[in-house]
Amino acid sequence: MVLKENRKGSSQSYNYNRLRVIIAFISLPLGFIIFTFAIRIRSYEPTTNSNNEQASTKLVGSLADSPIHQIDYGVQSTPLVMIRTSLDEELLKRFLEEHLYSCAEAELNNMQELDNRVKEPVYVYEGYYHSLQTTKNVFSRNPNPLIGKDHHKPAAGPFTRAFFDAFRVVNKDIFDSLRERLLEASAFKETQKEDVSYMLAKWIEQGHHFGDLSVQIHYGSSNEQKLVSGQAWHTDAANSLLHLAVTLRGERVLHSKRIQPPSTDSTIRRPIRGQQPVEVLEKQNPGDAYLSSSTLMRHAPQFFDTDYESRSIAIHARFLYTSADVNKFYNVRTNDSWDKMTNVLADTLSIADIQIPSLAQVESQLLNMQA
Repeated sequence: MVLKENRKGSSQSYNYNRLRVIIAFISLPLGFIIFTFAIRIRSYEPTTNSNNEQASTKLVGSLADSPIHQIDYGVQSTPLVMIRTSLDEELLKRFLEEHLYSCAEAELNNMQELDNRVKEPVYVYEGYYHSLQTTKNVFSRNPNPLIGKDHHKPAAGPFTRAFFDAFRVVNKDIFDSLRERLLEASAFKETQKEDVSYMLAKWIEQGHHFGDLSVQIHYGSSNEQKLVSGQAWHTDAANSLLHLAVTLRGERVLHSKRIQPPSTDSTIRRPIRGQQPVEVLEKQNPGDAYLSSSTLMRHAPQFFDTDYESRSIAIHARFLYTSADVNKFYNVRTNDSWDKMTNVLADTLSIADIQIPSLAQVESQLLNMQA
């Protein structure tokens, strides 16, 4: 009887232990799955938000304590700064999704807003747009000096407008500081008369810096002959006192004539008496961008022999104004006020840590515009 009871107890113990093993075997992978899923939930959202916050925090333009960009000298030895930067690959890729930058060749002829200057074998198209938040047309001057008339300028594509709006937002501290410095240099407080510093500050306050866009598309034969003959060389109008150029497709070279004095230290350079401008060549590849004052230097773009697939596309962003605005600007200009304004512009840009907005910042601005 004892032996029988022991066998019965052993059998119950064995079954119980086997059940525990089975439960443990099932529970182990189930627990691992739950644990892994929990980890993923815990880590996924904060990581994304953290990255966005870091991008928003990092990509903010600011003014350095000392010059970080060299000061060159352009026409009539006027000081200017050339800031070179670039778009990251994700941002450039998203830019190219807009129709104007990715359409088939045949579609260009059907775009009524484009200025068609095709003279085979040279193909040139140029579109004039604004980069303000509104989708409505904005009455302003055509930036092409050969046209130079006011018209109802259409809005650029949504992403293009969002990029330039984000650029203004990201670098707001820099341009707010520039505006304040221009007002300090202006004689408006004493005379109650507008001068060039005051008017430039007003355009910045209105948010019209980089508000005028020229989208230039080139392919076919090169412009080497015009470059050599001097026909391609020019200085821009007052709208290019702040000029942001962004290359989206193709390759081109910016030629400019600038006095580049020998360095007196790592940052500041002063011209030597009688020093002549030299020709400076700066390659512009897809994603490259520069911020400068093209009003103040003679320059010329160089285009190469290309087909449509390797076409050059560049966006030139300048001040948005009307003919009445710029005519008044030139009327109030004096040598003294011009010198003060250009010196403030060069001195401020020399310490400007300009930032190109991230794709996340541009997409955020796009959502704000569409709200």
